[in-house]
Amino acid sequence: MIRQNRMSRNFAMGAILALSLVQMSSAMAQPPPKDPNNYVPGLGDLMGSLQVQHGKLWFAGSQQNWPLAAYTVDAIKEGIADMIVLRPRYKRESIVEMLTLLTGQPMQDLEEAVQKQDSVLFMQAYDSLTEGCNVCHSNHGYGFIAIQRPAAPAWTNLRYRP
Repeated sequence: MIRQNRMSRNFAMGAILALSLVQMSSAMAQPPPKDPNNYVPGLGDLMGSLQVQHGKLWFAGSQQNWPLAAYTVDAIKEGIADMIVLRPRYKRESIVEMLTLLTGQPMQDLEEAVQKQDSVLFMQAYDSLTEGCNVCHSNHGYGFIAIQRPAAPAWTNLRYRP
């Protein structure tokens, strides 16, 4: 009886040890958690932030709230600068080159439209920026992320009319 209890206890200890080793090896196979003191957002997070600003820009410009539109153009420029610094390459390609090629001119045109308070130029530049985003998405296998003029504001607690 004592011998059987000892064998059962040894078997149980062996099983616990084996399970512990499996869990440890599984944990070791996982990448280490990101250091919260050195967090770098993913490209998708940065793009999502730009998408929010893109939507705000549409409503600011379409309502001719030029100060808000200017502020939002600056926010988009800051977001692009963040991408260039934090995620300078994507699939071995330069983010700087991609963004310059596809959004550089539309961003300049948007700044000009906002400065001139020109609604027609604003809409053309906005659509050109949107197209640049969609071309980039399509070129990199993300054509299913199709950006468009927003139908309703995402932020209903922001007054878009001047």
